[in-house]
Amino acid sequence: MNLIQTPLLQDYAATAAALPGAGDPRVAGLREAGAADFRRQGLPHPKVEAWRYTRLKDLETLPFGRAAAAEAAPASLAGAGLAAVAARVVLVDGRFAADLSTLPAVPGLTVRSLKDCLEAGDAAVIAALDKGVSFEQAPLAALASAYLEDGAVLAVEAGAAVEQPVEVVAVSTSAAGPRIAFPRLVVLVGEKASLTLVESYTGPAHGAYAVDAVTDIALGEGATLRHYVFQGEGAEATHVSAGRCDVPADARYEGFILQLGGKTTRREMRLRMVGSGGDARINGAYAAKGDGICDTTTEVQHIAAETTTDQVFKGVLDNRARGIYQGKVHVHRDAQRIVGNQLHNGLLLSRNAEVDCKPELEIYADDVKCSHGATCGELSDEQVFYLCSRGIDPASARALLLHAFLAEAIDLISDEGVREAFSARADAWLAERETA
Repeated sequence: MNLIQTPLLQDYAATAAALPGAGDPRVAGLREAGAADFRRQGLPHPKVEAWRYTRLKDLETLPFGRAAAAEAAPASLAGAGLAAVAARVVLVDGRFAADLSTLPAVPGLTVRSLKDCLEAGDAAVIAALDKGVSFEQAPLAALASAYLEDGAVLAVEAGAAVEQPVEVVAVSTSAAGPRIAFPRLVVLVGEKASLTLVESYTGPAHGAYAVDAVTDIALGEGATLRHYVFQGEGAEATHVSAGRCDVPADARYEGFILQLGGKTTRREMRLRMVGSGGDARINGAYAAKGDGICDTTTEVQHIAAETTTDQVFKGVLDNRARGIYQGKVHVHRDAQRIVGNQLHNGLLLSRNAEVDCKPELEIYADDVKCSHGATCGELSDEQVFYLCSRGIDPASARALLLHAFLAEAIDLISDEGVREAFSARADAWLAERETA
């Protein structure tokens, strides 16, 4: 039993009846299941193995309340900085903001508010929300389900190809006292359809706030989803977000996670490879400084035979920052002839920085190719000296090496526009670090 108590669920009984779709037993059941799981678990703590490296101290100590509807538009909607998009969906404090969004005029693509879908009892959306996934190691996802209210639903018809990215910008606003928002995203990609999705999370530069986001993805057979996440929260933010996706037969999932902001952040991605021929890539890069904590946690379940997954993550830590990578690959007994690889490289810019890495392989099949690797170290003095010998000053030499280190991960992004935008964000972080 978790002894850490929190006021986060105290108003649930009074709130639940007023949430959209409260009269639908399917929706009410989702909320009740989330509330019950969160009451049982409470906030995660180091005795929970999946949370042994990351503690949500601000959520434990500050009186967070649920964010109300924003009274004014946010000051900035910068997002990931993409040059061109098919649609731009804005969520303000977790709620769909149609007046700030640029909705699509693309054949085969529809964007709706989650609130409207819940009130209409949309069966496909409710099925995507109810994946039967346990909240055993995801208490914050349980809390988000308890307060299931609004967000965005993106749907691509079978066979449709959306050429330009769709960006969802989840922005938090300033408010009196610490507030927590619950952005929710449902993504439905039909058979043999394709979509490029960019999630961006931003908020005030100063002041404590929290984000508890969940993305539920439903792919059809032969579908392709390129799913990129940019986390650029304010310096005092607590950010926890989770993605869940089943990869069916012959479908392809390409994911990338770039984390550059926040005080305490954790991004979870859980994949289930449920169809033969499914292919998934989960890559990422992160950078943290000060006392920041940046956690990336992935879980891959190889359930079907002849599936492939690959993971590459790189992180840069400065000052007293901590980086965490937890990656688990579980190969079920009938999942023969699968490939599952994972690699993490950490770069420490300070003797006070820390990287905790826990790759796991749990294999019950005998015809598999699986690997994991992890390295952690400092910038090479020899490489810096070599660049200086070519006339480059030491500061510029280090900056070039840091750029190249993160670029090895960012270059794995297949969409050129997203790759350039994420690279620019990483370069801006490095430049800010040099001038701090």
